[in-house]
Amino acid sequence: MRNVHKEKKAPKTYKYEIDHNPYELLSYNSKSELGKVIVFPIVHYEGDKQYIDLINPLLEKGYHIITIKFINKGDYVLFFNYYGKVFSQLLTNAIENKIIHKEEIILMGFGVGALLCTYLQNIFSKVISKMILISPLNKYKDEYMISKNIENYNIPTYIFFGQYDKVINIDSRYMMFEKGHLNPKVTFITYPITGHYLYYKDKLSISLEENYRKNDYDLILGENSKYKSSYLPEEIEYNERFFNHLFTILENKPLPKRIGLLTDVFPLFTNGVSTVVNLLKKQFDEMGYETYIIALWDKKESINSLPDEYIPVLGSSAHFVKGYKDLHLLKSFAFQRQAKMLTTFGFDYLHLHTEYSMSQIALWLAKYTGIKMVYTYHTLWKLYYEHHFGKLIGDITYSAARDLLFRSVYKECPVITVPSLKSYEILKEESNAKDIRIIPSSINLDRFKMNKNDYKEVEKLKKKYNLANKKVLGYVGRVSMEKNIFETLEYITKVKSEIPNIVFIIVGVGNALKSLKKEIKNLGLEEQVIFTGVIDNDKLKYYYSLFDVFVTASNFETQGLTYFEAATNGTLILAKEDKAIEGIFKDGENAYLYKDFYGWVSRLEKALFSNNTKIINNAKNEMKKFAPERWAKRILAIYQELNPKKR
Repeated sequence: MRNVHKEKKAPKTYKYEIDHNPYELLSYNSKSELGKVIVFPIVHYEGDKQYIDLINPLLEKGYHIITIKFINKGDYVLFFNYYGKVFSQLLTNAIENKIIHKEEIILMGFGVGALLCTYLQNIFSKVISKMILISPLNKYKDEYMISKNIENYNIPTYIFFGQYDKVINIDSRYMMFEKGHLNPKVTFITYPITGHYLYYKDKLSISLEENYRKNDYDLILGENSKYKSSYLPEEIEYNERFFNHLFTILENKPLPKRIGLLTDVFPLFTNGVSTVVNLLKKQFDEMGYETYIIALWDKKESINSLPDEYIPVLGSSAHFVKGYKDLHLLKSFAFQRQAKMLTTFGFDYLHLHTEYSMSQIALWLAKYTGIKMVYTYHTLWKLYYEHHFGKLIGDITYSAARDLLFRSVYKECPVITVPSLKSYEILKEESNAKDIRIIPSSINLDRFKMNKNDYKEVEKLKKKYNLANKKVLGYVGRVSMEKNIFETLEYITKVKSEIPNIVFIIVGVGNALKSLKKEIKNLGLEEQVIFTGVIDNDKLKYYYSLFDVFVTASNFETQGLTYFEAATNGTLILAKEDKAIEGIFKDGENAYLYKDFYGWVSRLEKALFSNNTKIINNAKNEMKKFAPERWAKRILAIYQELNPKKR
């Protein structure tokens, strides 16, 4: 939907002069049958383009719009009370002369006009049904004046925050929220975009982005992927999401509840946490909720790669962590500053998925908004530190992280969810948490369905890796020490003389890659082991289908999502016994589980040389219990339990 900066319907014009100043009242669609009128005050515009951009979609819908303009564009409005009285005179005149004759009157203002709306609602509260304030922040400090009385607004008020540049202070935005969110009649709505109701594609957008970078903002409100340099000086598109919300309000329909999922993991980085967060977002969106992923982003990376409805908080890539170049850390410790910016997104529910950088922002955000936040425990940190640093140093560093970061999360989040009995027992012992609930995460079952074209892709991969007449074992996941891939290599060494056509495919990367390749050389397994590197999520099903058996020796799982993926894909599982999968995968029933080398060998023989159709089908059926819809509803029920007023 493009804007051409033209008034599509000629208005009726009424001119006034008050105290020697010229005013103009324009009446659009005066014969509208919608039964409501929108009053839009405008002040000292150097041009009418922005106001036309805003009302054109409303005119196309058939709304009756009254604009009241102070047309001396060379002046600046500094005396708000005076101009408020003048505009109230004009509005009174419009009502008395039946220029406005509808049952419902709505006030809508942009910038300084938003401040004038707040003045008018005090006088006309008996005839005004609602008030809509768009980008009520500017260099005239309107936000301070709006904040003074915002807790006393007695009509439904919707505040849309829009573009954010160097003239606006974060504290100003929060100050308005601080009082406003305590008033049940006030709703805040912010978008992760730089333009409010428009996507700019001209010099203005470039200028705004330069301001962000120059001022080093910790939070970039921008789907800057929409911004492209253009030879056209004023190429603009409407922000359809903004107008969808606006029409919802005008039609007296409830706005969708907003959910914020907070994580350190960049959404395009593939690991268990990002998989869970992205799937949870997908399910909530399908249920009619509006879900945003709040995660770290390094401004050195192209902002064009950011997914929709992703709120980036400025961080930096953790390049020093081998194998994790897409992992991000918070760039500064301005937790309160960043939390203040996030308050005005108007979240109804918050869900934390990390204990590190974003956790501290999340705790402040929950405090500022009054939302009781849910936290999901994804990683067995004690074991993680021991694997990476050894028992002694690992225990010391873990204890420090636990005392500095983890315990504040455990204490402040009233409900903690864990994906398995194993993680429940570990967290119960290590934390002061009072309410821990076992809710296994789900997987996207549809993502692993195979069709004829998919099987053609599998055949291509078989040729690529020369797998004809091979017995293929496979692993998918992070290549790190705690995943215990070395044990599988050791076992393959012992059986390769009896199974000379055995092959082991490792899908993934991680900080143990270099050590693993060295060990493969020492064991003489160069011909048996294939590394694929990182594979796109939508192609993982091809690789699971390559495997005769999915194998893993890990005892580090909190749930083992790759086991679920393999089972859903119809791939036989050979895994080490672990409490994380206890009660879900059962030896000889829907998987093969082992304790030691002899157990591994006996089960590998069955896996490679027996008919395992029943076991595979049993595993597929078990996975149906973890359907995403059921899982998301359980999580949502906790949000609503903790925040009953947000139902």
